[in-house]
Amino acid sequence: MKKILYITLMSVLIAGVFSSCKKFLERPPDGQMKEEDALKNESDFMTMINGQYTLIANPQMYGGRLQTIAEFLADEMDGSRLQGDYSEIFRRQNSIFGGFRDDFYKNAYRVINVSNLLLTKMSLVSPANQDNAKGQVLLFRAMGHFEMVRFFAQPYGYSPDNSQDGIPLRTEVLIGSVQRSTVAAVYAQIISDLKEAEQLLPDTYAGNYKATKWAAKAILAKVYFQMNDFANAYNYASQVVANPAFVLDNAYNLRYSPALSKEGILVIQNVTNYYSPGGELRGNYRSDQNIPLLSYTNQFYGIATQDPLDVRKAWYSNSLQSGYNVLTKYNRDFFDLPIVHLTEIKLILAESGAEIAAGNAGALSAAITNMNQILTRAYGGTTRNLGVNATAGLVISTARKERELEMVGEGNRYHEIKRIGARNGISVDRRGSPWNCNGFILQFPKAEQDAMTSFKLNPEGGCF
Repeated sequence: MKKILYITLMSVLIAGVFSSCKKFLERPPDGQMKEEDALKNESDFMTMINGQYTLIANPQMYGGRLQTIAEFLADEMDGSRLQGDYSEIFRRQNSIFGGFRDDFYKNAYRVINVSNLLLTKMSLVSPANQDNAKGQVLLFRAMGHFEMVRFFAQPYGYSPDNSQDGIPLRTEVLIGSVQRSTVAAVYAQIISDLKEAEQLLPDTYAGNYKATKWAAKAILAKVYFQMNDFANAYNYASQVVANPAFVLDNAYNLRYSPALSKEGILVIQNVTNYYSPGGELRGNYRSDQNIPLLSYTNQFYGIATQDPLDVRKAWYSNSLQSGYNVLTKYNRDFFDLPIVHLTEIKLILAESGAEIAAGNAGALSAAITNMNQILTRAYGGTTRNLGVNATAGLVISTARKERELEMVGEGNRYHEIKRIGARNGISVDRRGSPWNCNGFILQFPKAEQDAMTSFKLNPEGGCF
């Protein structure tokens, strides 16, 4: 059974009111409602939690901004038409100026700050609902910190002890800037929050669905995989894959569809006439109406369409908008927005299982089985499947290749360039940048240093 959130009109309105009441790092102007003033009882508390789902799905975060920035920074896109903020990010020469990036940063910390506020108001929640409420709040806080540390800091593994500067770690309600914590400290907090959420959240929901413990497990798999901690990534991915509630879609193109996918582990649902997530994804990628902002290089288009058996070739066109290599994945008026889905978790299981195969033969067998399920769907049969005796190295290379092809347009490739670089010191960037160059991480908004002159910005400089 899918775990989805039915977003009510009220939760959308509440999130919008809260977003307009207080800018990041600023006190609310006189005469405007403070968030804490809106929290008077359990109903208010749960309404604000529902609003958090809207915040993570809005255009400034998972609704498109997160994916678009990652795609700009990666190596698949044609950036020749990009200007302003877009061009600066694409050229990996970020400065302290840039509203496109700033809004992404502010929205993520808005999710974190509201989570911290809710944690101070747990007494409003009845004992029977406290575990569920606290679990959701901790999940949101972990997600916000995880996405920020992936974009604004060098990756886990950049230094032996991960003492490199991370991001501001916010675990309490504060107004003003907070100095950066180390990457090690940020990841430790993310894992702590997710593990507690895993214990607190319910196994299933009846009626309308929200995050369950399986969302926490899936995101833990993602976090550990980003850390190249393959034993833990495999452990959590295996638990999720073993849950019969999540089923790999028969068709490759259902993941972003209106209620047709069975893969969603945490999904923001489209609600007809009330809420349609993924607006910036459609705006930046949709190719059946106009030339989209994002199109692909000839090099990547060739890679993605070279296998005649790959049914995913239908995701691309070089004729729909003449002269441009475009994606058709988001060519819908509306769709459900998966935050984490089974295809990604199976790919994590496959690569992680192969990485630990030397000490766990069963992990290699499970990796091959799950990899072949994705290959069978992608190539319309078993022709491209791995043999039962496939080597760990072949499974790893296959998982990396298929991950890029399966998760095209989902903001995946950028994080893989950094993760693989941290794993073995090799840069796989097709644009020729070192995996740890200064321009591969985003610069913090100027507002951080305005609020705290000692705030440490990222080093200036690009990648080329």
